[in-house]
Amino acid sequence: MKIYRSTKRFTGFPCTHRQWRAESHCRFVHGYSREFYFEFAAKERTPEGWVVDFGGLKEVKAWLEEMFDHTFLASSDDPFLEDFKKLDQAGVIQLRLLPNVGMEGTAEFVFSKVDEMVKKSTKGRAWVTKVEVRENEKNSAWLALE
Repeated sequence: MKIYRSTKRFTGFPCTHRQWRAESHCRFVHGYSREFYFEFAAKERTPEGWVVDFGGLKEVKAWLEEMFDHTFLASSDDPFLEDFKKLDQAGVIQLRLLPNVGMEGTAEFVFSKVDEMVKKSTKGRAWVTKVEVRENEKNSAWLALE
């Protein structure tokens, strides 16, 4: 059986986060310009011959911008969450909650959401097979179907 594949990269999402459980300097608020790399698969291509229509990923791009462009990411169990909510309400930060703001947690979060979007927009014809989340040129994590 043939499986067709394609990839797409989205770059330039400056945001901040902190790893509150870390004993290192990662426990402090710090920022990176994140990027997201996706691999898609399908058993059948579109009439144009595509796995996914890259121009049709506007919803994905808009969601990534809403979540990661000039935002403050907090883990939903951060002990300072109430303080961050107050800063959000005061217009100081744009708070976004994730189960875990680390690269691995972000990869899992993004994989789930974007896979849902792609399956919906292609009526189940295509799906996500890999998401790599990069916080800088040195650090990344990914989640992939095996």
